[in-house]
Amino acid sequence: MKVPPIFSIIFIGCFLLVGNSTIMAQTPLAVACNDNSTVSLFFPAKVVKIVDPAVNFKFTYDESANLGTLQGRRGRNSNLTVITENGHIFSFNLIYSENVEKFNYILLPGQAVGKLDQGPVSPKEKVPETATNFQDTVSVDGKFGPPRGQEVLEVPEDVVVEEKTPTFSDKNGIDQENSPKLESMEFSDDGEAGVEQDLYDVDREEYYRIFCENNYLQKTVFKRSFRQNKRIVLKLNNILVDREEIYFVLQIENNSRREYHIDGVSFFKKTGVGQLQKIMKPKYTFNLQESLDPASVNEIVYVFEKFKLSSKELIYVALAEKDTDNMVILPLDNKQVNFPSN
Repeated sequence: MKVPPIFSIIFIGCFLLVGNSTIMAQTPLAVACNDNSTVSLFFPAKVVKIVDPAVNFKFTYDESANLGTLQGRRGRNSNLTVITENGHIFSFNLIYSENVEKFNYILLPGQAVGKLDQGPVSPKEKVPETATNFQDTVSVDGKFGPPRGQEVLEVPEDVVVEEKTPTFSDKNGIDQENSPKLESMEFSDDGEAGVEQDLYDVDREEYYRIFCENNYLQKTVFKRSFRQNKRIVLKLNNILVDREEIYFVLQIENNSRREYHIDGVSFFKKTGVGQLQKIMKPKYTFNLQESLDPASVNEIVYVFEKFKLSSKELIYVALAEKDTDNMVILPLDNKQVNFPSN
């Protein structure tokens, strides 16, 4: 029997509408933010798991509510993925912008890029295996989202979904939760879990990165420890000790009206008057930018092997500007170095 043309047109139109709505539902939501204002995200259910954005964006949420807040500093675009307790997966494309026009987002279940099909997710229960590994959802351009035509994501059976609540240190030290998660699992050839290992021993550089990321935005402890030259300020925010390393948390401020190009930051140890200065080589450097826009800030961390200074020794931190002889030199005495805030 021949099908009338009108029914064929209706069928094709419905198919295109359904397909288009599916594609739209999988598109990450673009959110603009900056460090002068707070963007609020209201989710349809409590947040239980997030995939963190880059370090220049900060997402926090209340474990007892469905509200999350977002701020960002100048830097590259990034992405944020949020999973709620009822299994909805929300994806965001984060953009730094000096002009933020929308400050509140009320999210609906239909805006999720996918949904875990096992029902509500408890913050401490295991998520059963159902579909594709979540890591497979990272595309070539770095954006998160499920493959086209697939709405259900699979989280491996051995993954535990936990709440992530930001922790902040007080002026006297750092919280234990600001230290990296120290344990990693070894697996035998048959897939069974073996002996737990310390991340500090397994991947030292990753341990440094996590520790720096957890602590580099702390409040300034040394209020008067700074130097400036031509409206460029080099400031010591904090000194922390962890394991066998000492962490110098610094801040560079460009208070001028021009772009400032950083040639480098160097550490020197001077023993006494007339003594030669010894260049100190860091074990790890975190978040140092190549340039600073006018009226902007760059928080950085330098990691060294733990040491002490005698009463006659000083540390000099030198910030050099590219293609010029301009420098900002910050002296640090033994009292600052030998008595870290934690």
